[in-house]
Amino acid sequence: MTRPNIESPIVVTRNAARRYAALAALLLAPLGAGAGIVHIQVQKKNGVEYGAGYTVGRDKECFVVTPLHVVDLAPADSITVTDAKGSSAKARLLKGSQEFDAGLLQIVGDARLDCPADWSDGSAAVAAVGAAPFLIARKVDDNGRLMQTRLFASSTSREAIELAPFGATDELRKGDSGSALYAGDQLVGMIVSVDTKTRAAHAITQSQLHGLFGADVLPGGRQATLIQAFTLRKAENAYATAAARDVLTAHPRMQLVAAGADGKPPAGTQLVVSGEVVDVTSGRIVNPDYKAPQRAATNDDSLGRQLFQKLERRVNAEVNDALERNTDSQYLRTFNVDVQIQIQKVADGTKVVNLERRSYKMPETAAVTPADMEKTAVTNAVREAVKATLEKYPL
Repeated sequence: MTRPNIESPIVVTRNAARRYAALAALLLAPLGAGAGIVHIQVQKKNGVEYGAGYTVGRDKECFVVTPLHVVDLAPADSITVTDAKGSSAKARLLKGSQEFDAGLLQIVGDARLDCPADWSDGSAAVAAVGAAPFLIARKVDDNGRLMQTRLFASSTSREAIELAPFGATDELRKGDSGSALYAGDQLVGMIVSVDTKTRAAHAITQSQLHGLFGADVLPGGRQATLIQAFTLRKAENAYATAAARDVLTAHPRMQLVAAGADGKPPAGTQLVVSGEVVDVTSGRIVNPDYKAPQRAATNDDSLGRQLFQKLERRVNAEVNDALERNTDSQYLRTFNVDVQIQIQKVADGTKVVNLERRSYKMPETAAVTPADMEKTAVTNAVREAVKATLEKYPL
């Protein structure tokens, strides 16, 4: 009599149980040590817009990663962030990438949001995506409910993940943009776009987000700085302001913030930078390096002579360029530009004021008007004055 095989059904049952346990672990995994899921509400002129994102902390500061299109052009005091526990706080836009549609917000004030301090660099995100049977997109909706969607990664690179619904019952919604993307309990990216017609979504990886914003979130971050409009002859001047903004944006210790809807510095601003082009004077002088064009010899128009003259002109031009001299213009336009820069500390109201003078000589040509030359002089002077002020008064 053969012994009945009673182990096979048990083995199958155990294997199935393991698979179900793995799927359950994905669905029921904690929200991750490196992020808190949040809902974002933005009050814009044409109504209220909603989005999603996740938080990361540094000491007592809290930051939010979200798609840039959710918060772009929003006044600083119009963004409200709410976590899964119902705690809310105001936020301001610190930095954004149009290319990757990613934005970084900073929470304003003493908020009690879920804002854990550790933030994965995403180095294992691609491997984690490949090892997971499906991914989970998590967000908090405008009713405070935690929403989840199962997604299949159709392709993955270091920068991006292409997604589609995992099963017939999984649905992509327009509001899923900003959802935090998990492989198990590991945060691997953030959804930035959803196409409900093609049932496809696009996410950027945690590695890419860390590359975009890591320097701003990690210790040693920059000071929140508001730049006010620069003036020329007491009137706002766009190109002077743009020149100052270029310098401040590149400064390693400054993080530019937008003004509130009332034009005032938003809460949490640490520095306010303003400037005035106090005076611009110009004159006209004879160019001491001017060389009158030489007339070609009338008795020698041979090909050899023409080639020699071209070579002579080219060599002279190269020498003049090397010496940074202009010899073609008979007159030079001179500009003296006085620029005053002010940097104020919001906390105690103290300020530094620095006056810089810059002088420029520009060759007169038919192609450039005096007004254009003045614009160039002012732009250069503002840029150099801001740099000089920051060197004299390091932050």
